[in-house]
Amino acid sequence: MDEGQERLARVVRGSLVGVEEALYVIVGVLLLGAAVLIVVGGVRDVVVSIEENKGAVSIGVTLLDRILLTLIVAELLHTLRHVIMRGEIVVEPFLFVGLIAVVRRILIVTAQLEGSNVSTHQLIELGLLGLLTLAIAIAIYLVRRSESSSSSRLPPPDGGGPTPLAT
Repeated sequence: MDEGQERLARVVRGSLVGVEEALYVIVGVLLLGAAVLIVVGGVRDVVVSIEENKGAVSIGVTLLDRILLTLIVAELLHTLRHVIMRGEIVVEPFLFVGLIAVVRRILIVTAQLEGSNVSTHQLIELGLLGLLTLAIAIAIYLVRRSESSSSSRLPPPDGGGPTPLAT
């Protein structure tokens, strides 16, 4: 490859990295906007529920639903920040987002069961959500265990490990 092609390849690579980082920033701003809208909507929903004299359980479930949704967005923002700063995607935060989402759905389905007849579909959904919770918890455990075992194989940070070969 001649010098002109190498320069073009560097320019293209640099441009793609710049576009990628700009997209991450745009997504981060949109997630931040979503979080603000969720909080504002949650406050409005709680105020409306209080004005309509809904039960304390209903108001509590609404509030908890909005809090968990805000936590999901916050965890996605944290993961996005990690990707921008370190340039790597980590699996564990996505597992936590999934766990929060499953718990959120369990709470909503359980709240729906409060004032109505229990259907088979709702019980099946709760059972599957319980299994999904267990599966995600096991996945988080395995990811953490994998990370701790791989970090124990790395040389100590003081340089006590083998020296790399000179190139």
